Amino acid sequence: MTAAKVQQYQRQLRELAARLSGEVSTLQTEALRPIEGLAAVEPTDGATRAAAQDVELTLIGIEGQTLAEVNGALDRIDRGTFGRCEKCGHTIAADRLETIPYARNCVTCARTAARNS
Repeated sequence: MTAAKVQQYQRQLRELAARLSGEVSTLQTEALRPIEGLAAVEPTDGATRAAAQDVELTLIGIEGQTLAEVNGALDRIDRGTFGRCEKCGHTIAADRLETIPYARNCVTCARTAARNS
């Protein structure tokens, strides 16, 4: 992989990390917003807000995990191992990195891991 291509991925990953950080922060603010008092207005409002908090907490988990993967990819760029499968050591296909720039495994190893989990 050329240095210019690595720099392109690095820029893309930094932009993604910034966006995800903002989204996680916004979701955390929403999820932590107090719900007391809503049930006194209308009982279903409290239940609706509680359900919304569950969704927000789930999204925080998903986006937080993706952010961790993006930061891991940025670390791999710094270490010079970006674009290499962590399982088998082969090059990760360019089309996979275009789709999932934070991919840590090649398609074959990712499929094997998915089947075994």
